[in-house]
Amino acid sequence: MNALEVRGLTVTYPDGYRCLVGVDLVVPEGGRVGLVGTSGCGKTTLVRAVLGLLPRGTHVAGSIRVGGAEVLGRPERELRALRGTAVGYVAQDPFAACDPLRRVSSHVAEAWLAHGRRPPEGAVTARLADVGITDVVRRAAQHPHQWSGGMLQRATTVAAAAHRPPLTLADEPTSALDAELADDVLDLVADAGRALLLVSHDLALVARHTDSLVVLDGGRVVEDGPSAQLLTAPRHPVTAALVAASTPPPRTVAAPTVGAPQVVLSGVTRSYAGHPAVHGVDLQVRAGEVLGVVGRSGSGKSTLLRVAAGLERPDAGRVQLGGEDAWTSGRATLPRRGWAMPVFQDPVASLDRRWPLWRTITEPLPGRSSRAVRRRRAAAELARVGLAGVDVDRLPGTLSVGQCQRVAVVRALVAGPALLVADEPTASLDVDSAAVVASLLRAAADEGCAVLVVSHDRPRLASYADRIVTMWDGELT
Repeated sequence: MNALEVRGLTVTYPDGYRCLVGVDLVVPEGGRVGLVGTSGCGKTTLVRAVLGLLPRGTHVAGSIRVGGAEVLGRPERELRALRGTAVGYVAQDPFAACDPLRRVSSHVAEAWLAHGRRPPEGAVTARLADVGITDVVRRAAQHPHQWSGGMLQRATTVAAAAHRPPLTLADEPTSALDAELADDVLDLVADAGRALLLVSHDLALVARHTDSLVVLDGGRVVEDGPSAQLLTAPRHPVTAALVAASTPPPRTVAAPTVGAPQVVLSGVTRSYAGHPAVHGVDLQVRAGEVLGVVGRSGSGKSTLLRVAAGLERPDAGRVQLGGEDAWTSGRATLPRRGWAMPVFQDPVASLDRRWPLWRTITEPLPGRSSRAVRRRRAAAELARVGLAGVDVDRLPGTLSVGQCQRVAVVRALVAGPALLVADEPTASLDVDSAAVVASLLRAAADEGCAVLVVSHDRPRLASYADRIVTMWDGELT
């Protein structure tokens, strides 16, 4: 009996968009299967179809069997009983998966409470400690926004593995984790359950943790087979393109001609509740260069970016933006509107879910333009990042996380910033889309922008950054 058997799965959303067409996929009992493909190809839709979490009005045809039992058409009450016990789920976006008003400990405990059980004494903190969360008692009492994306992803993984389900669906579970922690978390998921469907853009990670691979393109399966075989000798052009884009060569061109420092941090310290996230940092980023920051999850990288962009005031030290002190009043002073633009770690939450794409993309533009002009500009900008076929009237909720990230990058660049800070800009993207975004950031620097990037993907970062520094426990090393 297979842990998961999908046959002829076709999914059509309420707006008529057919996301999956005749998909067949099998995860054998105890097997580990990888699911890869470009952003928007239908990977997350397939996972949500198995869980019964597709939007109301979505038409689903075909068959989905979990442990030999058909799940399509079953009432919500029965599906709810299966989630967490028969099927574990690690969501792609840990922030969206958590209620911002509840503590992290309550989100992990909900894995038991949702099924009328109480978590064993000390189980929540013990399991968080098992995935590398330090100072666990204090941390567990915090709210999701006080955790980094990588830390929160580890917490959602702990919740998914709470009942050691026979099947675990992991949708980009390591996109916010450094390589060492990514392997540890996937080992935890595999040890907790007996079968795994791993959705990931990280082909090297898929090769290490799966036995077989399924490649999606345009909602259809274009290739499947043993992971090692497909990743070393791909037959389909889509697979070959993914493999080729997964190993970017390091940047070897001569150092660029850089201009004046656009951001200068001198002895900067930023703490939360008395615990320093950034401590005594000196840093400068010049016009025309890409500076990359790497480090383990929770090391203070995202806080560094927010301080550098003037989004947070340091507790001590000095921040200069465009040669002037940023904090001469109650809020940071920027040389002009759009001078500093951020690309946030959580792309879905960074886009207004009520606004069509054209409005989001063109919001930073100076002056006033007609709707028709803004729509044309938005369409042109989407085409630059491989989204030429996406309707500018669509809402962010109809896009994949990877597509939302590309929209967020476009919105930042359209303002023509002098400083761009990007927090994990390629974390949720397939390798082909990541290469596109990397080239956009590189092009922005070549045109004179100062670019500060945080990333766990050091090989990708090395393909377009001029310098890379490492952060460790709030300090640059």
